[in-house]
Amino acid sequence: MYVWHDATMRSPQSAVSVFTLDLCLIWILFTIPITTTKAAGPERRPSEGCPLGHFPCGNMSICLPQVLHCNGQNDCPNGADEDNCGDNSGWADLFDQIYKRVYPQELSTECQVEQYPDRCQCLNNEIHCVHAGLRSIPQVSANVTFLSLRSNEIRMLPDKAFIKYIKLQRLFLQDNCIGTVSIHAFSGLYKLQKLSLSQNCISLLSPGVFSDLRKLKWLILDDNPITTITVNTFTGLSSLFYLSMVNTSLEQLPASRLCTHMPLLSWLDFEGNRIKSLGLSTLLACEHLTVLSLRANLIKSLPENTFQSLHMMGDLDLSSNLIKELPISIFKDLPSLQILNLSQNPLDHIHPDQFNHLIQLQSLGLEGVEIPNIQTRMFRPMNNLSYIYFKKFQYCSYTPHVRKCKPNSDGLSSFEDLLANVVLRVSVWVMAFITCFGNLFVIGMRTVLRAENNLHALCIKVLCCEYQRCRLPDGCLSVFCGGL
Repeated sequence: MYVWHDATMRSPQSAVSVFTLDLCLIWILFTIPITTTKAAGPERRPSEGCPLGHFPCGNMSICLPQVLHCNGQNDCPNGADEDNCGDNSGWADLFDQIYKRVYPQELSTECQVEQYPDRCQCLNNEIHCVHAGLRSIPQVSANVTFLSLRSNEIRMLPDKAFIKYIKLQRLFLQDNCIGTVSIHAFSGLYKLQKLSLSQNCISLLSPGVFSDLRKLKWLILDDNPITTITVNTFTGLSSLFYLSMVNTSLEQLPASRLCTHMPLLSWLDFEGNRIKSLGLSTLLACEHLTVLSLRANLIKSLPENTFQSLHMMGDLDLSSNLIKELPISIFKDLPSLQILNLSQNPLDHIHPDQFNHLIQLQSLGLEGVEIPNIQTRMFRPMNNLSYIYFKKFQYCSYTPHVRKCKPNSDGLSSFEDLLANVVLRVSVWVMAFITCFGNLFVIGMRTVLRAENNLHALCIKVLCCEYQRCRLPDGCLSVFCGGL
């Protein structure tokens, strides 16, 4: 990058070209830190709002650039810029709001169950028979409150299998390859609150099989080859709060009123099934539904009033489906929605007023979605939006009021990305020092050695001097012009 012999610089024009390359390198090294430093200072604005590209420090009249949000340093006096750094405003926060955990008082660790298999472990009133090789439901004392039969070889649940366990509150039967569940298998479990049947071979659940489980709050049926369910499948579950049917091969949901027998259902997860459509009345009775996941299904379209009764909905996941178009007012009945995920859908058009009703939305997922008609007005009504995820980083320029927008860049469009790697940064600094040393060496040699063309030698020395002095940007141009 610098000059060693006369042959490498036959004219002042070539010298200017080399000087320009050097100047670009120095500009990368010295101007970026200066710019970043200037951005770090808080900018006071009127309390009624912040300019585009800035966010407020909580309830203070201080606005900061978006780049300072969650950078590991407290730039706001009250530390508000480091709050809510993770996009966990979905399931985790909603769970804490809806279902408060009640931690029991510390109990004795001594076994209070008289009868249980030798291969099992006992703790207080709890029996744990995990990987015990059981082929049927074991005989234990009637005062058991927790029974875990996980990872055994139980193949069926006969009638009245748990009839004497009237105090049982939690029953875990996952990973047994249970294929048959008799209609009266859970008879007598009037106090049961949690039931896990995940990772089994259940293909059919008879209507009324859960009819005695009036206090059941959690029902987990993940990873079972269940292809169909009806409204009466859930008869008796009047207290159910959480229903999970992930990867259960469901092909369709009941055409009307899925929550008829589950009036308190708040958490519904149908991820990873084969559901192709949602009926207009399927969710009509689910008035308390707060979280609905339909991720990774085969849904192609949604009726206009699909979510008409879900006024308490806080988290809706429709990602990884086959939705090509959404009705304009599909979200009009979701005033409380905080998280919406539409990622990985072949949407070919999003109406400018699609999100007008989502005034409480905090996180919006649009990854993998092309938005050829993208406009700022699409996202302006969502004043509370803090996280948004796009397919292209260029889309982020249309959401200047959002704190966190992903992807930040394509990895090549800014000096921050180009120099993000430690090896690249070290290489640039090494090249810079080599260049500086080379220019100083040229100046010294041109001064000591006699040149045939004094004007040529003078031009080279001036350019080398200017390279060294251009570290100070304010005086760069004047010195350069004065030297010439």
